[in-house]
Amino acid sequence: MLRLFINTLVRSFFQQHAGLFLVGMYVLYGVVEPSQLIGYQKALLLIGVTSPMGMVIVFGAWVLYSLKVLFFVRQKFAESQYGFLRQTAALNMGTQFMLWLKLFLIILLPIGIYVILLIALSFSYHLWWSIVSIVLMFTTLCFALSWFTLRLITFGFLKQERNSLNFGIRAKRPFFSWPVFHVLNGHPLMLLVCKCLSFIFFRGIIWMFADVENDGRVVLIGLLASVLCHAVLIYSLLTFEISYLNFVKSMPVSVLKRIANWMLIFAVILIPEWLSAGVFLPGKAVTFFSALLFSLASFLLMITILYFVRLNMDRYLKCLLFFFFVAIWAILSHHTLPFCLFLLVGCSSCYLKFFNKTDLKALKD
Repeated sequence: MLRLFINTLVRSFFQQHAGLFLVGMYVLYGVVEPSQLIGYQKALLLIGVTSPMGMVIVFGAWVLYSLKVLFFVRQKFAESQYGFLRQTAALNMGTQFMLWLKLFLIILLPIGIYVILLIALSFSYHLWWSIVSIVLMFTTLCFALSWFTLRLITFGFLKQERNSLNFGIRAKRPFFSWPVFHVLNGHPLMLLVCKCLSFIFFRGIIWMFADVENDGRVVLIGLLASVLCHAVLIYSLLTFEISYLNFVKSMPVSVLKRIANWMLIFAVILIPEWLSAGVFLPGKAVTFFSALLFSLASFLLMITILYFVRLNMDRYLKCLLFFFFVAIWAILSHHTLPFCLFLLVGCSSCYLKFFNKTDLKALKD
């Protein structure tokens, strides 16, 4: 059974979050010279075990990653092709718990590697309280994930309906905002995790390049990391449009207006990232304008890619990997503005040409 879970759940999780891991690998290993890599890694680990604030940041990142894992597993329970997961309810409670514990230990392997490194470094510096805190935190996360999943399988059938989070918003909702409210009410955890990861990666990159003053490329690289953190959110928004707003194709609504609706949706989602970019770009109107266009163009590119790959997540992530390298090149070579304009014009043209010719709802069904 564990091998089946590894070949389905674990593989799907790492494939779906390949962009997130790519950005993390770049921040951890790609921002310094190879000769400085060991010293850089040791400095990061020392901050995590010697400073209370550093430990809070490390534990906070672990919690966010664990929430991402829990959200992913709960989402798979709702999909018909993963119905075999509920067959584990026939096992006794102890066997189920150990099965899920082993599974989450594998999914949490990126954290587990750093747990070993942090403990080894703490031993060498005789930081006993750090060792105890790290072991307790990691053990708590693993047991909590296993326990919540076990309860979901065992008592999930008692839930007659899914109660979504209600923010009490009663104002008139414009048509363009329907996907945004769908995420707020139906997937608040996914939105929260995306925004927290976006904030962590953006501020982390700014902090890594703190010695590089007055270089707007640092903010743009941070914004690129933030954009990639929203890859699954964009997939969810498009899925909502396909499932519930596909009737718009039969209405006299121009494709240009639909593109404008997407731009408004992206603008609402990107407000926190734009505010953060504005704080680090005082008096740089051209760079800030490039940052606005870059984020909008990147989101529109994600929608276009999803149309071309027919909602295939594997191909979608491979395309995002290619986009990451091209965007890094454009940013570092000071070609951000032409690159953004090219993306906006190209993606808009593809959307205008193929929107009414591609029925993703039929493919999804």
